[in-house]
Amino acid sequence: MNKLVDLTLSFTIISSTPGLTTKERVMNLVSTHPEGITAKILSARLNRPISMINYCLKDLKGAKFIQGKLNKENQQWIYYPVSFIN
Repeated sequence: MNKLVDLTLSFTIISSTPGLTTKERVMNLVSTHPEGITAKILSARLNRPISMINYCLKDLKGAKFIQGKLNKENQQWIYYPVSFIN
């Protein structure tokens, strides 16, 4: 008494949203904040998870588009456009 069961799975292929990538949006936002901006603020403003923001920041730092400084008061990294670091 073997019965065959049809286990058909449906799925939807999604395409990327037109416009700037998250990395480009992070770069634009950092560029407009010469006083510096934290990953937490970037995450809130861009409505993206902190892990995604950190990944983008790592890439941008590696490419030398931005730099980060550790704020010793609250132990948070603050990110700046390269041209604004002293």
